[in-house]
Amino acid sequence: MRTPNPPAPDILTDGGPEKPAEPTRPSAVLADARTGDDAIEELEQRTEFNDVGILLHKWKAARTLRSLPLYEDLVLGSLGKLADEIAVIRCLDNDDPFIVRAGDTFETVIQRDCHLTPLSSLPVNYQYTISSALDQARSAGEPSLRLCQSTVEGMVSTVELVVLPLSSQWEGEFFLLFARARSEQVDLASLLINSTREGILALSVLEEANGLPLDFMILSINDGAAKLLGSTVEKLRMSRLSKALTRTGFRRSMHALHRAMRSSEHHQSFTFEYDVTEDYTVSIKAGISRAGELLTVTLIDVGELRAREALFRSMFDGNPVPMIVVAQEDAQTLRVNDAALRLFGYGSEEFMRLGLHDLRLAEVSDGEVEETATLQAGGSCWIHKAAGGAMLNVVEYERDITVGDVPATLITIVDVTERTRAEEQITFLAHHDPLTRLPNRTVFTQALEKAFADFARSETAFSVLTIDLDGFKLINDTQGHDAGDLVLTEVASRLLALAGADDTVARLGGDEFAMILSGCGTREDASKRADRILSALDRIHNINGRDAKIEASIGIAMVPGDAEELEQSLKFSDLALYRAKKDTGSAYRFFETEMDRVESERRSLEVELRRAVIESEFELHYQPIMSVKTGRLRGFEVLIRWRHPSRGLVPPGDFIPLAEEVGLIEQMGEWVLAEACRQAMHWPEQLIVAVNVSAQQFGGDRLVGAVKRALEESGLAAERLEIEITESVLLNDTQDNIEVLQQLRALNARIALDDFGTGYSSMGYLAKFPFNRIKIDRSFVRDIGDNKSSQAVVRAIVSLGSSLGMDITAEGVENSEQLEVLISENCSDLQGYLFSPPIPQQDVNTVIDTFYAPASQLRADAEKVA
Repeated sequence: MRTPNPPAPDILTDGGPEKPAEPTRPSAVLADARTGDDAIEELEQRTEFNDVGILLHKWKAARTLRSLPLYEDLVLGSLGKLADEIAVIRCLDNDDPFIVRAGDTFETVIQRDCHLTPLSSLPVNYQYTISSALDQARSAGEPSLRLCQSTVEGMVSTVELVVLPLSSQWEGEFFLLFARARSEQVDLASLLINSTREGILALSVLEEANGLPLDFMILSINDGAAKLLGSTVEKLRMSRLSKALTRTGFRRSMHALHRAMRSSEHHQSFTFEYDVTEDYTVSIKAGISRAGELLTVTLIDVGELRAREALFRSMFDGNPVPMIVVAQEDAQTLRVNDAALRLFGYGSEEFMRLGLHDLRLAEVSDGEVEETATLQAGGSCWIHKAAGGAMLNVVEYERDITVGDVPATLITIVDVTERTRAEEQITFLAHHDPLTRLPNRTVFTQALEKAFADFARSETAFSVLTIDLDGFKLINDTQGHDAGDLVLTEVASRLLALAGADDTVARLGGDEFAMILSGCGTREDASKRADRILSALDRIHNINGRDAKIEASIGIAMVPGDAEELEQSLKFSDLALYRAKKDTGSAYRFFETEMDRVESERRSLEVELRRAVIESEFELHYQPIMSVKTGRLRGFEVLIRWRHPSRGLVPPGDFIPLAEEVGLIEQMGEWVLAEACRQAMHWPEQLIVAVNVSAQQFGGDRLVGAVKRALEESGLAAERLEIEITESVLLNDTQDNIEVLQQLRALNARIALDDFGTGYSSMGYLAKFPFNRIKIDRSFVRDIGDNKSSQAVVRAIVSLGSSLGMDITAEGVENSEQLEVLISENCSDLQGYLFSPPIPQQDVNTVIDTFYAPASQLRADAEKVA
């Protein structure tokens, strides 16, 4: 298998190849769109998870009559929460398919680091299943579903694997692979513990491409089975059965296992002779139990049966686990141990008159099992009646035995009554917010699905509201999280009081709530309901004896009118909520089409920004910093610019916040550091280079490492690099960020505090960390000639900085009047359009030649430039 070079683009982040080739399409073409749609609908019904239906719907919507969806169009930036459960498979020529990219949850399911991993290196069960699904998807040109059994921490899970064929601009074939374990699991550990003296195996079927069983994989095996077969657990576990056991006598066993897979009977048995060694043959009775695609096989040395029967009586009577033996013919009790008598509260003679039907009230169905008690492998859940009418939730484990030549069943009983109660509580918590007791996002989504289904059936209109509290963070920060919890509980109570019988109220997370208002089908009705909600939440809250006012913002999407699908309703209400908070806060807004357009443009810009990082479309501009004391150029502040191929120079205000939001700012910031240090090496040695650092770049030692690499790779003296931060860096995790600043200072880099005077607690920051420079915000410099208050602030900052031994830079100097005042106030450094706007790198030498001059020329040069 060759290593792909270059690798395929990351479909979750990248915008496409550096030089895209002409789009290529796999040979599989959907000839009959109607038949293909029917197949997709059937596949949606066969999968357990709603998310898969959404993914299939996206695939179906992006497909055309004659070609598969182009994966760059289908999934780029739109996978959302599904991204973690999806991998991308690429096939080149006749090479082994390999995984280009895999999400974290996908790798957890597969139990393997899958980045650039060939399919042949995956566990054997995944190799067979994924290969079969790929072949089916390739030949049919449609999504393919396969089920695979895998063992994770002693639990056997059925994993759904959905393969979606795609076309691509890149060479080769591309497939999306979704993997998620179903909720039902089989506890192997309990199965193996049930009878430690018997040999027990758990087998998973390995299918051919046509779906017929080819072989079996040994998922688990105990010491008894390994010893009986003349091998060890280590050699047999996770191996193919036909390769692990090859001695004479085993062929008949393989035939029996194949018959068991085809048979509708869940329990079968047979006896075979197996040559353990050349000199030793053992007679083995094998019992097969089938659970879906999983086989559990018990192996018994028939020669030991009599010895084991002799031990049975002593093991049965004194066993602390409740056990009873009933006749197979009429289920009448033949034996009962003391533990069972204590559990059910009967005397021995009274119990012996009972049959199994007297104990059993009802069997717990599969659906109820998932919500009450975890079904142990080989067991069944029942409700039993004890003496006095008490109800017990139990798990029964049955095993066929012979008592005095009478066919009987040994039933081991595990009382799970208390565990059932605990699991009922766990189930509640899985569907509700534990703090407010409101339904969570999962239940809300289910309610929304029902609302859309009701609308499709009876056209019952409704509205979707997303509610976010205003100022909630301030309560948490000032009064503590206990106070915040009280607020959330009170909000939940007031929302419930306003909800109708058919409405749904949920907490989606944090301070975000949501409501489905059934029958609220006009904007007038929704406005009235929203006004009542805002009014109810606006009432004074009493938090630990203190009055607090809570306000909220609401986004509203109408069905019909705004949204036609579930995803749209949530998306549109969120967009309306965002507009409400952005406009005024403490208000509601309805979704407008323009909101979706703005969001689409933002997503488009995000895709282009990701491509810009890959294509290196950024460049640095430099604004001079002038020293009043020397009258010469002090250095340059570095500013990043994005030269878009069609938009031209994109203003930093349009892409820097977006880069911070989507997690690109660290990568961009590290590039700026490295490039600025490299270019500064071409300047006179006395000039500094100042680089702005985003608050998101702080955390751990990544920023410190980036600065260290930039200095080492460029050779720039550390004292020539000045790191500029804003007060927002110190608003949260102050001590951690102070430690990062101290590590930067240890490198001999200079530290500047930007936009000084505009934050909340600037003086406190100066006490915590001795900055090299304070930069006066341009808002004070702008009115310094006409506004005495601004001049007083500048004078105070200069005086404070001088007393602390810090340099002072005034930003935004645009005219000679401002220059004169700042010089008179003894401001040490100046920066602004009076001297030069930010300039591209190729003009830096011109500025150096112009301004790297004696102090006596400062005013003359400044006026000349002006």
